[in-house]
Amino acid sequence: MVQKQYRHASGLGHAIINSRNNARRSQRAGQDGTDQYHEQRQPNWMRLQSVTQERDLDEFLSTAELAGTDFTATKLNIKILHQDQQNQYLLTTEQEVETSQRQQSHRQQLTVPRRPAWDDTTSPGELDRRERAAFLDWRRGLAELEERHDLILTPFERNLEVWRQLWRVVERSCVVVQILDARNPLFYRSRDLEAYVRELAEKHGKDKRNLLLINKADMLTVRQRRLWARYFKREGISFAFFSATMAGLEDGFVELNIRDEVRQELELEKDLDDVAAEDIHVLSVAELEALFLKTAPPPTENETDRIYIGLVGYPNVGKSSTINALIGAKKVSVSATPGKTKHFQTIHLSDKVVLCDCPGLVFPNFASTKADLVCNGVLPIDQLREYTGPAALVAKRIPKEYIEKVYGIKVQTRPEIDGGTGIPTADELLGAYAVARGLIRSSKGGRPDESKAARVILKDFVKGKLLYSQPPPEEDPVEFNRATYFV
Repeated sequence: MVQKQYRHASGLGHAIINSRNNARRSQRAGQDGTDQYHEQRQPNWMRLQSVTQERDLDEFLSTAELAGTDFTATKLNIKILHQDQQNQYLLTTEQEVETSQRQQSHRQQLTVPRRPAWDDTTSPGELDRRERAAFLDWRRGLAELEERHDLILTPFERNLEVWRQLWRVVERSCVVVQILDARNPLFYRSRDLEAYVRELAEKHGKDKRNLLLINKADMLTVRQRRLWARYFKREGISFAFFSATMAGLEDGFVELNIRDEVRQELELEKDLDDVAAEDIHVLSVAELEALFLKTAPPPTENETDRIYIGLVGYPNVGKSSTINALIGAKKVSVSATPGKTKHFQTIHLSDKVVLCDCPGLVFPNFASTKADLVCNGVLPIDQLREYTGPAALVAKRIPKEYIEKVYGIKVQTRPEIDGGTGIPTADELLGAYAVARGLIRSSKGGRPDESKAARVILKDFVKGKLLYSQPPPEEDPVEFNRATYFV
């Protein structure tokens, strides 16, 4: 095994030398003052490509480039992340509790990179060097957190250029809106981004505010919305429920259904009487725009009446759909902001509201297993090699009877007398689906193609066809989802 690891050592050396030589040629080209940064020669679409996962060699080279020093000077400080060695299967109940406690004790270390201090006297070259150094320190800190405390981090954005767009959106906006998926709001929420917004407000003496927009709220029952509303109210954070898919319906139709449902729930439950009907109302487009105006701080004497709303979120939470819903009924201008902030989009929603759309951004977060990453839509399903862990997690979360009803199949499980639990194993679930749909592997003697079955079922879970919603802390997941499956 040792020989195999060092067999291509010359290839690593050549890759490093070529990377350094290319960088030096680009730097020499920029010394005449026409191009201060070699990466600016790249097209904008290449510089802004999102990078959440890298091979070991790619990660090493990009880290060395950020450091801007020789390999011999930095190699002892580089920590290679072997993501393919992470546990790919499910944890026992005891392991889940222990992992959750360990994650909670280190949650304060899940930070977003800060933009270094700068002012009008800072040259572009000096600012670039400061930003790269700070970003490198941030990445090293996360690598150390993962390695030292035996934690699994989600893939997160490793392209400095994308984070630069976030910095500029936060600096420009008076309200920063995090758009979250209602099925698992805390997974997509960055607490440290909220802290960063407050830091900038205090530093510059400007009032900046945070808002959580819980999208896809149509996937939650009224009781689920009430439990989340109670949680966020106790957290002291401004929040609102929205559904970009429902926004296309007539507001009167949506309102009627929502209010009737709310009225029934309020009559049935008295244990959540600290949550009012307006707290769980799913906003219309007009109500959302009004909320932006209400949340924004009043302008100072040196500011215009126009307010800037920063929109931030993961690539798959419906940020684009939310923007499309907001601008769908209006003739608005969409343009790239000139100057340093040219890569995020500004959208003039009205004479008073301007949206600043940050590129989709994956924040660092904790995960218990690789199966969690798949089921949260972070890892691409079509590239899965090991699918039994994610499939078993789906079978654990979604009742067997509900899966059978959705697909019109019968899943045979091992009887309890023979040691069965009543929850299908991955093989039982995938085999039943594959046989029912005629997914057979001819090369394997006519055995069910469980790999194809897994891709279909996992995609249905991520899209919400197999609906599961994560509860707030301290709530029981089974009880939280009971009304979804058994009405």
